[in-house]
Amino acid sequence: MPGVGEPAISVRTGDLDEAREVCGEHMYPRSMRLLERGARLDAHYAFLKLDAMTIGDVRYGTPVAISVGELGGYHVNLAASGHFFAGQGRRPLEGGPRQAAVYRPVGHTELHYTSADCRLFAVKIDRWAMEACLRDVHDVPVRGPIRFAGRLDVSRPPGRSCAALIRLLGEEVGNPDSIFHRPLVAAPLEEALMTALLLAVDHQYADQLHDPSRVRSTPRGITAAVDAIHDDPRRAYTVAKLAEIAGVTASQLRAGFLSRHGLTPMAYLRQIRLLAAHAELRAADPAHHSLDEIARRWSFPRQDLFAAQYRARFHEDPATTLRRQ
Repeated sequence: MPGVGEPAISVRTGDLDEAREVCGEHMYPRSMRLLERGARLDAHYAFLKLDAMTIGDVRYGTPVAISVGELGGYHVNLAASGHFFAGQGRRPLEGGPRQAAVYRPVGHTELHYTSADCRLFAVKIDRWAMEACLRDVHDVPVRGPIRFAGRLDVSRPPGRSCAALIRLLGEEVGNPDSIFHRPLVAAPLEEALMTALLLAVDHQYADQLHDPSRVRSTPRGITAAVDAIHDDPRRAYTVAKLAEIAGVTASQLRAGFLSRHGLTPMAYLRQIRLLAAHAELRAADPAHHSLDEIARRWSFPRQDLFAAQYRARFHEDPATTLRRQ
């Protein structure tokens, strides 16, 4: 599978089994069937794997139906042409000229019908990344999955702007020379697209995200403590040491972190270390690096506790992340 900065995967096939296999590798395992007797599949795929997203440009050339199951992450399907009908759990979803479909991590997912001329720009987003964007970038405490509404209105702002960004990425997936394949460009684009979705689609945190009274100055000392954690997350911090860096009392430090991040100082530090361990596991060669070695490097001496915290954040075992490389 390509990493950030590598060329996209491009496949054209008329074989149904190969089409299932390609989609299963780069998006989700699925069953797929043709809806018209005597029809011939003419599938065109292009996929680009970024850090926390996979962007897909997908065409089938004939009406198809697809069953996926639970996605485990967030997802958007935007019809660049044609239309489709889908469902997730009991929610009907559809896409066409005026709307895109937005999917949640949970709920059995079906694509009931795609028109023969349907071209989908698909965006698969890791659950941990979307929730981290809401929590860490926008300072909104996250408790459970983001319950996105199923409809993104692309006919007017802000959905139109969000759709324009998806189209921009989708059109560039098959271009091996695109600047969007470069990590320095891809990373801020990922964050921009996640932010656009959070602002354009209704969900249970939308009022907090749009509330102007929530945007307030943060004590300079709290910012200093946060900066210290990011600058050297391996350092053996204590609450007292972070309070000293911030120039506040321990109780003021706790109140400041809870107000800004919805976490205590040590819980915030643990999340930053988990992110660092996650990045190292994704990049490590399992033939040369062990799970225990990486966990200990990021101050997780007990593998059972590390695995539990890792699963809670990234929704997979750390060993699975390491083996995937």
